[in-house]
Amino acid sequence: MGSLPKSIQELNPRLARLCLNIEKFGKQKSGKDFTASTMLVGVSGGIDSTALLIIATLLARKSGGRVFCAHVDHGLRDESAGDGAFVKELCERLNVPVEFLKADVKGYAEEHSIGLEEAGRIIRYDFFSSCLDKFGADFLLLAHHLGDLAEDVVMRLIRGTGWPALAGMDAYDPQRKLLRPLLSTDKRELETFLHAINCPWREDESNTSEAYTRNRIRNNIMPLLNEENPNLGAGLLRLKNQAELDEDFWKDQVTEILSLAEQNDNGIELSCSILNKCHPALRLRIYKKILDDLGPGHALFDSIMNLDQAYSARKSGTTCQFPGNKVVKVRKKGLLFKVN
Repeated sequence: MGSLPKSIQELNPRLARLCLNIEKFGKQKSGKDFTASTMLVGVSGGIDSTALLIIATLLARKSGGRVFCAHVDHGLRDESAGDGAFVKELCERLNVPVEFLKADVKGYAEEHSIGLEEAGRIIRYDFFSSCLDKFGADFLLLAHHLGDLAEDVVMRLIRGTGWPALAGMDAYDPQRKLLRPLLSTDKRELETFLHAINCPWREDESNTSEAYTRNRIRNNIMPLLNEENPNLGAGLLRLKNQAELDEDFWKDQVTEILSLAEQNDNGIELSCSILNKCHPALRLRIYKKILDDLGPGHALFDSIMNLDQAYSARKSGTTCQFPGNKVVKVRKKGLLFKVN
């Protein structure tokens, strides 16, 4: 690994503009100057995260921020130790403190009867959360890019996810301090960036394995979709932006209605006088918000639809069951949401 640029000023105009556009996107989505804050970057050693770590470091140097790094060895590949060594050397060259975790993802998956992908995700995010606390970081930066957004939309479509979640992963999740500043960036730009500064990266051979759903979508479905529409990624980014606008609108509407709800020892009550004034689209979102706030357990769309049908038919005495021991009772005067 050769010498790395020490500032954005050392980059050619095209690469400098790439960095500044990434900064602009991240600021727009988070509403904050994240580059002037303390950032934790999750780095695997692949193209995307390697480029993100370097770009985040350059932006932090410009804006007065700080950067830390976190790397997880999932223990699934013989080459994974080499990934850790690469990340360690990269961080030393950038003068970025780094935390490592060697995990037994396979063992965790077997113990909890879940898939390897889900097990790896849980372990990664738990580790990132602990690193955020350790470093006092304001943001967790992950390297999902425009291609990842497109894949995520297709995966959600296959799973039958409804709107607006169908539009894919969020650029910013304030609850987890998670920011994806590359979400509007094409992966080819990141590869060009690393080539231009003569920085290598690690290739994960498991990305070609057909054993993983995302890989099958990436390797088999996405090439066909991109062949039909080379601007698919940009189109899906517009879809995502529209979904965020819609979500902001509905959030305000739901918040206004919930301020009229009555909460007591029995649960949360919504009267017919309130619900009858709501469009069905608003009622469904109100139900979902209340059910989500009652605790763990994901309410499926079909179940929420069944609840609204029972309400609309005035089936007083009906009880609708939801995951997490949550129930909704249809009564003459409205709906009662509670946890048994």
